[in-house]
Amino acid sequence: MRHLFRGTLRDDQGSNGVETALAMLVATPMLICLFEICMFCYTTAVLQYASRQGVQYAMTHGTDAPNCSGPGGSVHSACPDVAGANVTAVVMAVAGSSGHILSSSQIQLIWANNTNNPGNPVTVQVQYPYKTYSHVPFPALTINGTATGQIVF
Repeated sequence: MRHLFRGTLRDDQGSNGVETALAMLVATPMLICLFEICMFCYTTAVLQYASRQGVQYAMTHGTDAPNCSGPGGSVHSACPDVAGANVTAVVMAVAGSSGHILSSSQIQLIWANNTNNPGNPVTVQVQYPYKTYSHVPFPALTINGTATGQIVF
């Protein structure tokens, strides 16, 4: 009986397939986690950029601009966008152009002293509940993007 198994135990046929299968059991979850980490970093960068673009828009659409956004009246007329919907639309458009839908996110606009007069700071905060791309159950994460600038016009 011992002589019967001695030849089969030393046979190398099929060992490549078994080794590849075992390696893939380790490599596949690692690649999925690496992909998710990269997408998390990309999403963070997109939200930071979108909030900076929102601040850029708010900085150049203060009370001195004819189409102002934010609380306070314009020098030219009453401010048509008191709630800052145009700033929010810019943030959503910038994030949407990179494939991120911000429908489940919160975008908060903060004008210091509750006015959009030149020289006052404006802050845009974006909170986005991160959704995994691979549908692997990761813990719930919220990505925050914040930018602050000084109103120019």
